[in-house]
Amino acid sequence: MTYQGKQDYSAEDASIVEYLRAHPGFFERNRALLKELVVPHDSGDAVSLIERQLAVIREENSALKQRLEQLIDIAKANEALNARIHALALELMAASGPQAIFTALRERLRTVLRAEGVAVRIFAEPAFIDDQGGREFVGRTSTRRGPFAQMLEAAKPQCGHITRLQSEALFDREQVGSAVVLPLRGKHWDGVLGMRSDNAQRFEADMGTELLTYLAEVATRIIEPWVAKRP
Repeated sequence: MTYQGKQDYSAEDASIVEYLRAHPGFFERNRALLKELVVPHDSGDAVSLIERQLAVIREENSALKQRLEQLIDIAKANEALNARIHALALELMAASGPQAIFTALRERLRTVLRAEGVAVRIFAEPAFIDDQGGREFVGRTSTRRGPFAQMLEAAKPQCGHITRLQSEALFDREQVGSAVVLPLRGKHWDGVLGMRSDNAQRFEADMGTELLTYLAEVATRIIEPWVAKRP
């Protein structure tokens, strides 16, 4: 910082002036303070505090603009996802039977979530006899339920990494890059709906699952009539 001319300072101001002269990089290290200062703007060759203030404000405005654009992009993506999930929910409601229900879930979720695989496991017996639409029903005593017992008890989705036992029980394979597993909790039964990806970052542990939870609730209600009641 450059000082020109001679000026008398009060005792309080003099100590501040001396400090700033001894520490010319003070404002560079404390740039946020520049926004709070009120300084007359005298033109000259030296860069004024007001010009430094404007530079700081421009930088912050640029960062805010970039963040706003990111939020808009996220909002647009969420709006598109919401529309696809809503369309899938309507398709499930119009499904004529379990085979149509599970086919819609597998095919549409692969597209909507860019998943390499989708699987459903119902830990109960079916209330019908259909070789084509009953393979998702693995029975109440199936060992496939064990790896998901804690998740089903908590009734919360699991995202990101899943264990080898969970992967084998749900996807019939030892390992997946990442996955999201949703609990299905009916009146007298439970199950899981899972999506997997070979990409370890596709389904992250902190991803939002509100729309998927809604879809799982819809799927549960639609599957309910096709589940055999407890004897």
